[in-house]
Parts: sequence; C-alpha cells; structure tokens
Amino acid sequence: MKKIFTIFILGLAIAVKAQDPLILQPIKKDSIAPAKKDTSWKTSGFFGLNISATALNDWQGGGQNNIAGNAILNLQAVYKKGKVEWLNKLDGQYGILKTDNSKLFKKNIDQLFALSKYNVNAFGKYWFYVAQADYRTQFAPAYTYAGDSIAGRATSDINCPGYIQLALGLDFKPNKYFSATIAPLAGKITLVNRQYLADAGAFGVEKAVLDTAGNVVTAGKKSRFEFGGRVIIKFKKDIFKNVNLDSYLDLFSNYANKPGNIDVVFNNLLTIKLNKYLSANIISQMLYDDEVITVYDWNQDGKFDNPNDKNGPRVQLLSTFAVGFGYKF
Repeated sequence: MKKIFTIFILGLAIAVKAQDPLILQPIKKDSIAPAKKDTSWKTSGFFGLNISATALNDWQGGGQNNIAGNAILNLQAVYKKGKVEWLNKLDGQYGILKTDNSKLFKKNIDQLFALSKYNVNAFGKYWFYVAQADYRTQFAPAYTYAGDSIAGRATSDINCPGYIQLALGLDFKPNKYFSATIAPLAGKITLVNRQYLADAGAFGVEKAVLDTAGNVVTAGKKSRFEFGGRVIIKFKKDIFKNVNLDSYLDLFSNYANKPGNIDVVFNNLLTIKLNKYLSANIISQMLYDDEVITVYDWNQDGKFDNPNDKNGPRVQLLSTFAVGFGYKF
C-alpha cells in the first residue's frame, strides 16, 4: 500500500508540472559580446588615368599634333600586430605617345616595382629588425627609331633588365610615414632575358666569348649576382591638404667590385587631389648604375654626333607631369 501511495504521489507531481507552460527567459543584448573586427590589415591604393591631345593649325609657334596617355597604379597592404609589421607594395606606371608625323605609338614611361618588407621590434620604440625583398622591371620592350621605323631589336624588355634585391638589417621608424633602413647584408640579382643583350654584356652581366670570326663560343650570362650593403629611405605623407608625396631612395654598394660606385634609385610621386575624381601627378625618377652603359655610337665606328657623347655610364633622369582621372581608395 505504501508503494502504491508513493507511485501515486509521483504521478500527480508529474501531471501538475506538465500543465506549467515553458517560459523562455529573454537574453539581454548586453550579454552578447559583439565580434571584434580584425584591424591587423590596412589596405590603400591609387589609380590614375591621364589623356592629352594637342591639335595645331597654322600655328606660328611651331609644334606637332600629338596624343598621349599614361596610367598609374599604386597598391599597398600593411599588416601590423604587436611587435610585427609587414608591408607589401605594388607600383606600376605606363604611358604612350603618338605624334602627327608618326604612325607608331611609342612609350614614354614604363615602370613596375613590387616590395615586401617584414619588421619585428628589436629594441627601443623605433628600431626594428628588417627583412626586405623587392623587384623592379618594366612592362614592354623598348626600341630605338629611325624616323617612323624601328631600328634593330629591342634595347630592353620585361626582365631585361629585371632587378631582384634582398636586404637584412635594422630599420629606424620614428613614425608611420618615414623609415630608414640600414642593411649590411644585401644581395642584388640582375636579370637579362634576351640572349643577344646578354651576349653583348648589357646591364652588367658577363658577355659572350667570341671567336676571331665573331661567332659565339660561350653564350653570355643571363643573370648576375652581387653581394653588398644597402641604405633605403622611404617617405610617404600628405605634405599639404590633398597633396601626397611618395618618395623612395635606394643606395646599393657592391662589396666585391668598386664599392665606392654606388647604385642609385630615387623615385618620387607627387599626387595633387583636385576633387573627388581629378588629380595632377608629377613623377620623377633618377637612376645610376655604372654597369649600365649608355651607347651613343650605335654603329661602333668611333664617330659621335656630339664630341662630348661617349659610351659609358650616365645618370638617367625621367620626369612627367599629367592631369586626369584619379581615384584614391
């Protein structure tokens, strides 16, 4: 009887409990932690497209009808977390020009540059260990011209030359827009992918060995490696409202061969934002490499149009001013 009574009480309790509605307690919004946005990566970029045309009719000041255009692309991605910073950058520029008395479009600017730089805090607040790799070349072949015709084969091309450079050292970075890299361990690889230019020893590679008849016995090397030191200075900042300066100075010394002859790359891009979609760009570049020979006597006859023009290394200068479409993102 006692067992029956116990079972009856348990059944009654279950029946009563079953009649109670199930009430879900609301979850307070404050108790749900929002997902944190990853801010380790920051990206930016700029694209510019500039087109110009000049038309003359009985213009007494002289000149030629022409049409020209160039494009600029800058991309940057920076990872920063804790003591680590990783910078990746891609810059490209290409331009063409056609005059009224020519049937050909000829390029007037052609550059491709990529960089990856990894920093880890070394000591203090502004000093970092740095490892950098960068690559520099051009997009398309370049030619010399006789009137409206191409004279001979290409004098340069993509990876002809191409430069791959490596650097290990210390980076001084007091703020986010300036850095100075001192790299006592650095390497430079010069690429020349066209065999006839490699055979000629262009851009400092080892030239071909010829027999007495001028036939190639040993082909020229298509690459050259140099070991030395580098100093790299970068500056990128809005120096005025809507005016941005992106400057890059790279100095390289070959420890084994004429270390006092410094290879110089000095690039500057000044971008002036006129409004949301219009910008003006001033591009300047200076290059010097004593292994790159400027050839004035193409016929190799010892005669020069100008007595001061002699085959040898020269400071190379480029400057461009353009106004057109520009979009910063």
